[in-house]
Amino acid sequence: MEKEKVKGIPYGVASFKQLRQENSYYVDKTMYLPMLEEISNYLFLIRPRRFGKSVFVSMMRAYYNIAKADRFDTLFDGLWIKEHPTPLKNAFQIIYFDFSIVGTGSNEQELEQNFNKYCGQVLDVFAEVYASFYDKGFEQEVKKESSARSKLNYRFLIKSMKGN
Repeated sequence: MEKEKVKGIPYGVASFKQLRQENSYYVDKTMYLPMLEEISNYLFLIRPRRFGKSVFVSMMRAYYNIAKADRFDTLFDGLWIKEHPTPLKNAFQIIYFDFSIVGTGSNEQELEQNFNKYCGQVLDVFAEVYASFYDKGFEQEVKKESSARSKLNYRFLIKSMKGN
């Protein structure tokens, strides 16, 4: 007789993918996704500390990310949304910033440099992940830009020229 693996308590874990892969307890909140899609474009999620905001955002990233479409069944197996997917499932390219890892600086200028460098790195990774959705050379062009603002502007310029 095989012993059933005991679920772990995910204290301090903010990654939906990690929770699902490590057999941790997870409170299924996927039934709220259709409701969120029906309300305004701007959401303000406010809850007390340790109330699952980061895991919820991580779950939304996994659900809406077009680059994770091939992992949908694995990540959402046994959850409400797998049986009730919305038309927006895996429909978006996701840019995700976690400003808690930017760090600080000894002065305002150093803080601004750290912030810009981090944002630029996030946009470089975005270009790598989604390069196949753009014309050849997109990734190289984004990485060639010197500031986060110019990288983001280039991405929006490309999309607007294609009418998307």
